[in-house]
Amino acid sequence: MDAIMFSPHSRNVQLKSFHLKFRYKFWDANADCSTFDKWIEAAKQRRVEYLNLINIPLAPTTIFCCKTLVVLRLMSIRVANMFHCSVDLPVLKTLDLFNVRFDAMENLMRLISGCPVLENLKTSYVVARVAVTAGEYFKPLSKLFKAHINLFEVPLRAVYNVQFLTIFQMGKIHRNEEISSYYKGFPVFGNLTILQLCWWFEGIHDWDEVVKMLQNCPKLQTLKIVKRSNSRTKEGWKKPCHAPECVSSHLTTCKIEGYKAVKADFRFATYIMQNARLLQRAV
Repeated sequence: MDAIMFSPHSRNVQLKSFHLKFRYKFWDANADCSTFDKWIEAAKQRRVEYLNLINIPLAPTTIFCCKTLVVLRLMSIRVANMFHCSVDLPVLKTLDLFNVRFDAMENLMRLISGCPVLENLKTSYVVARVAVTAGEYFKPLSKLFKAHINLFEVPLRAVYNVQFLTIFQMGKIHRNEEISSYYKGFPVFGNLTILQLCWWFEGIHDWDEVVKMLQNCPKLQTLKIVKRSNSRTKEGWKKPCHAPECVSSHLTTCKIEGYKAVKADFRFATYIMQNARLLQRAV
């Protein structure tokens, strides 16, 4: 690898993409990152645009400052402490984090906030040793176009501007009510046209939560609900007196995957069909 990355003949040749995978999960916080850091630094010097790292001990000072990076994918990564680290990813448009562990959840916030032109965000199983502080400021992502996030990883108000939104692990409950409100506070999704809500395996499915979300999505055209086989449906749901603006004026497609023969599911399906005047497809 050294011969390739540090070759004098290739220093002035742009490296479009760099993929690095380590065979063993390297979660040791004290691991020597210097070799990987040197390879990544070499890739940065060659104006890398696409970086994909899997099972690599990652020093944030190495990767989170890159003027040319457009796509960053991290999988099974532990990010070292970012206390003295700045984030500068001025042209990053896609950020994909899967099974990534931060020292503190605020570091994820710092990372995302350091991507001013981010268009596509995906987070899944992002965890931290220290949880976020309730009420902590989060800079909204004004350029964001599409987001696939797990609940309690990214505050919903940070993705208010998207047109396509998928939220996984709906129905999951956080023990701290302040933190729960911090993540789940519903902003107005003024541009959202496609919404997918996927319930937690053992979560409680509450149609009131869906309606509350719809009330803040005035332009929504497509709604997909994914209910898990072992999720529970909250009974006693009553149809609201008024339909949200998106249901009465914009909704054309509604799909409920995992629909159950319970009164609450039947009432919601009826509620949509009675109020969605432009509905073309209901599954």
